[in-house]
Amino acid sequence: MGYRVSVYNDDIAADFATAAAVAAGAGVDGLAIRNVWGRNIATLERTELELVRKVADEHGLAFTAVGSPYGRGFYLDSDDDQRAAEAVLGKMFAVGEILGCDVVRIFALWLRDHESYASWAIRPDLDECLDRLAGRLRPSVEMARRAGVTLMIETEGASYVGQVREARELFERLGANSVVLCWDVANAWRSGEQPLDGLHGARALPLADVNVKDLVAEPGRPDLASDRRAVVGEGSIPYGEIVATLLHDGYDGVFTVERNYHPRRPEDETRLQEDIVKDIANLHELLRVGRRDDDSGKGAVTEGEGRA
Repeated sequence: MGYRVSVYNDDIAADFATAAAVAAGAGVDGLAIRNVWGRNIATLERTELELVRKVADEHGLAFTAVGSPYGRGFYLDSDDDQRAAEAVLGKMFAVGEILGCDVVRIFALWLRDHESYASWAIRPDLDECLDRLAGRLRPSVEMARRAGVTLMIETEGASYVGQVREARELFERLGANSVVLCWDVANAWRSGEQPLDGLHGARALPLADVNVKDLVAEPGRPDLASDRRAVVGEGSIPYGEIVATLLHDGYDGVFTVERNYHPRRPEDETRLQEDIVKDIANLHELLRVGRRDDDSGKGAVTEGEGRA
């Protein structure tokens, strides 16, 4: 078993000790870290980060990714945005070093007027802007190479890489082996890419993480994502087929459960934390079934038929 199961700490609780205890109890291997005690990790002092590392170690949890805000508010036409983003990235490298994690999640710059889910399926013309986009990212890729850090670009509809197809085009233009993919399946679906099409594309890329969260399709439109969330495996995304196919491929990356409730706090709403724990449990079951089917020679392999 080469893969690992992870969860974002702040989707469980703002308090790190609470998040680590619940995560360990749910049987995950590690944590993706983003916000702690209601603050972004970029703002934490070294002593605070060392405490976070100590607590994680006590629970036997590794850090699977540093959830950097790099890319948010970084627009293609702004030199100032690029300088600010690169300064943040340097802080993320320092955070990762303290936490023992050399993978930093980023976004591929921000699209104007794309904050709402309704706008995510309106995709940019990459043919027109791909050279400029790659040019903005190359200095950060070089920073990561020098620091021994892997940059992981997440599919995010408010960015230039909302779909796996767009990630493939950017990766080809960058030509950098220090950039890997975080396929957020729900984000890509909201961005107009059918989950099984995304799976077909992701299998051909350096896939390091699959963000697992489920959505319900619009009534009467199985191809169209709604805003309604579901417990993993109980919504409209075919995670059974996705997991089985990746296991059949020998996938050795991370499956990260994510919900991102911000600004709601799971510790203030018991149902939110319960949903995350159920997500993790259902993911474990999908992985168990996927391993069993693969062992029996029935592992699913799809060619990306575009079903939701």
